[in-house]
Amino acid sequence: MPTPPRQQTQNAPRTVSTPATIPTATVSASAAFQQPSIDYPFLLLSLAEDYLAAARGQAYSRASKDQKNNMRQYCKLLATGLACLETVLKKFKVQPQMEANVRLRYASVLYNETENMLEAEQCLSGGIKLCDRYRFFDLKYNMEHLLAQVLFKGSPRAAMKFLDGVIKDAEAYQHTAWIYALRFLKVFLLLQLSSHQDILSSHSQLKNISTLADRTGDKAILAIVSTLEALVHLRQSSSAESIEQAQRAIALARSLQHDRVVGQISQLALLIDIADLSCSLQQFDPTQAVPKMQAMQALLESPRDDWNEDGTFSLPVLSQDSSRAPHGNGIVRKDPMGSVSVRFSWAPWTDLYILGYLLSSMSLAHRNTTDGLRSEQMLKEGLRNLDTWDDAQQQLQGLNDTAAAISPRPEILGLIIQYLDGMVNQGTGHLDTALSIFQRPCLSITGKLFSPAHMDLAILSTLNTILILHPPSHPLHQTLPTLLCSLHPYLTRIQSTKPLLAAYNLILATTPNPDPPTIPRTKQHLQTALQAAKSASNIQLQCITLNFMSFKFFKGLVGEQAEKSVRASENLARKGMDGLWRSVSAGSVGEMLEMAGRMEEAGTVRHTGREIARGLPASVVQWEDAEVDGGGEVVMK
Repeated sequence: MPTPPRQQTQNAPRTVSTPATIPTATVSASAAFQQPSIDYPFLLLSLAEDYLAAARGQAYSRASKDQKNNMRQYCKLLATGLACLETVLKKFKVQPQMEANVRLRYASVLYNETENMLEAEQCLSGGIKLCDRYRFFDLKYNMEHLLAQVLFKGSPRAAMKFLDGVIKDAEAYQHTAWIYALRFLKVFLLLQLSSHQDILSSHSQLKNISTLADRTGDKAILAIVSTLEALVHLRQSSSAESIEQAQRAIALARSLQHDRVVGQISQLALLIDIADLSCSLQQFDPTQAVPKMQAMQALLESPRDDWNEDGTFSLPVLSQDSSRAPHGNGIVRKDPMGSVSVRFSWAPWTDLYILGYLLSSMSLAHRNTTDGLRSEQMLKEGLRNLDTWDDAQQQLQGLNDTAAAISPRPEILGLIIQYLDGMVNQGTGHLDTALSIFQRPCLSITGKLFSPAHMDLAILSTLNTILILHPPSHPLHQTLPTLLCSLHPYLTRIQSTKPLLAAYNLILATTPNPDPPTIPRTKQHLQTALQAAKSASNIQLQCITLNFMSFKFFKGLVGEQAEKSVRASENLARKGMDGLWRSVSAGSVGEMLEMAGRMEEAGTVRHTGREIARGLPASVVQWEDAEVDGGGEVVMK
């Protein structure tokens, strides 16, 4: 069911407001002959973004034992970021467009991160007056879009009345794309109220959008309206009549997929598949649900190069005069080719994948006991993906409790639990704890190893220890050559195990032994690592190896080969659904695009990387920031 814009997890997309890029303050002509001065507004805006990004990292930490401290740090960072934005507004005289962008950004943070709706409303009201004075129509629409959501929190009916006035203005000026965006917002706000009258009103709004899209020939808009109409019918009632109306709407949406433009929008195709499967589930018709589930799964498992990590996607508005649409990152945008689109925000890919597990489990529930418990397995897999590190900690505790009840307990089981404990601490950024575990005598490569499994655990512990000690600033960094030499007696075992071989050669390529690696030796080790990782079908090791190859051989270069390398790293990180390496690869792609002069595209990629980093444990983000700031080899975290 489509849900309002404020909710974190959604089954239907919504339009979102994203402030346009904030321009830098300019220096007067007379200053050209003076000593260069500090651009304080620009400095404060940069600091604000850094503080806000750090605050999000704290808020999304998944280490439960640090939650209280993380929340305290989050509030401090958020307040500092907001103070920087407020200082620019109150203490400096900046260009009108810059002021409008800062007001939009400031109000957006207040709305999304605080309960101070009164200040957000006052900020936006002042911004709207400013936009009226200087005829910044697009910025004004973005502010009004956000102001409607701010008003909705305190007085839903006042928000609806305000939104009706904005829609009327957009219709008067024939700003078609904004008419769509504002009416979609009203639909989602009405659905949040959930009364019968509000549901009927949402149908009326969808009908208005459909009529306009049909008249102007905007088939993509017409397709998503039909799909949303089906979801609203399903939400309204599970009666046969509602399901039949939903199926008719889905049939119209599917017929529009034959259009070349509409058929290429994979997010829309997935939304249609989800709505179609939901109809069969509400009908309790497993014979139809299973093939629809398989079609949905095929789409979920297909290449998703056109998916944004934050769940946003754009629908083209072919009827909008491109000369009247702005460039930028707002709701209504114009790409370099001159095409106008409306941006929607749905759910991140990982959330949709979890939703796919849920719907698939429901589709197979009727034959769970005769089908190898596949329905239960899908639910467990979906739960496992909800919070990887938090779940890992819980599962490790459960494993400890279960192992304690086993008598006699196999010695190798205790060693596996200890290694997993170290791995979870390393994965959440608690490196000192992880190091103390990996250096225990029972996991030492120089100790007595009683089985091949014990040998593998000792090799892995040594490799992880090397990764932790890799930064030159670590007090035990000088012990790296000794640790590498300790692995030599076990090369036969390493070479016979492809993942170990890949990890070992990757470490050899990046670690002094005792001298810094030469370029020919580095290339040889990286080629061996990549071939071994491919043979083992280990996406993560392939991703790490390619990231380092891009860093080592293409950093600072611009060209087709450099772009292919960083793009391949990015695609592998996305395929492996690894948040850390998606964040790292996004930074590499952003740097390459900046050097190529593609600043707007670079900004989008870097923003995506920062959004991904929000989901990482806070301590991991701190290590990543430290590595980047220190100019170290970021791939060796």
